[in-house]
Amino acid sequence: MERCNDIVFGDMKYKHRWYKNEQITLFGKKWDIVIAAKAYSGKSITDEQRNSYSYFCGNIEQMCNIIANELQKYINKNFKEFADYWTNAHSINSADELAQVTIPKTLLFEEDGTTIMLLDCVWDEDHGVAVKLIPNIAVGSQDLFL
Repeated sequence: MERCNDIVFGDMKYKHRWYKNEQITLFGKKWDIVIAAKAYSGKSITDEQRNSYSYFCGNIEQMCNIIANELQKYINKNFKEFADYWTNAHSINSADELAQVTIPKTLLFEEDGTTIMLLDCVWDEDHGVAVKLIPNIAVGSQDLFL
């Protein structure tokens, strides 16, 4: 397995992308997630990915608040549509409730620096939900962003 010690990301392994495991606090809870820098075989991590990762780490509280707020708005706007797939679908009023219906899995940095948090969710177990943070904020099925 290929490895690198990136100047910004630190120790990373390569398997279809550069990745490492890290812990973040989101929705008032600690989560083990994958930090991933998308890269084609033989390609290194880009400066845009480094810049986005540095920005995220330097503003982690703000970034995590954006994820929580945007997910809450998205769920509250669409929960009636999720009812076919989510038993007892309802609006979300707290971080604790977000932690019960979503599970952060991967913080993905695209080659151009686009930053996306990928989460599993109760209403779409096959595709999950994503919150794009950089360059602009958007929320939807992971299929929209991958």
